[in-house]
Amino acid sequence: MKPKFILSMIAAIALTWGVPTFVQAADDREAIVVSAEQRDFILAEMRDFLIAVQDIVLALAEDDVTTVAEVSKSMGLGQGQGMGRAMGLNRVLPMEFRQMARGTHGAFSELAQAAEMGPEGLLEDLGILMSNCTGCHGAYKLVVKK
Repeated sequence: MKPKFILSMIAAIALTWGVPTFVQAADDREAIVVSAEQRDFILAEMRDFLIAVQDIVLALAEDDVTTVAEVSKSMGLGQGQGMGRAMGLNRVLPMEFRQMARGTHGAFSELAQAAEMGPEGLLEDLGILMSNCTGCHGAYKLVVKK
């Protein structure tokens, strides 16, 4: 059989039986309207969180609690918040979003303290920390104002 004939047969069957379509699921997350600069700052901080989690997981795999403590401390309370204030994020971010962000920084600080005491429970603590990440990403989306 010739390739063109085969392709036309496949097309005919697809039209007859229907081609599966992919529909974008409704995104019912709360939209937070920010400037492009504010969005870039927030996304950079989120990437830093993700990189820190990756470094922590790799350190845990090596039983390296010193690195877990150092990385966690670098993302803890007091990190990045001054710049966010200077960019006016307190005026545009909902209180709940800010509380989640502060909670994430706090969870990193708590993870750092726990790591200084030993490896017990660190993976569970990391899972709890990440619930802030998944909760925030499930609740909010950033939309750049036009």
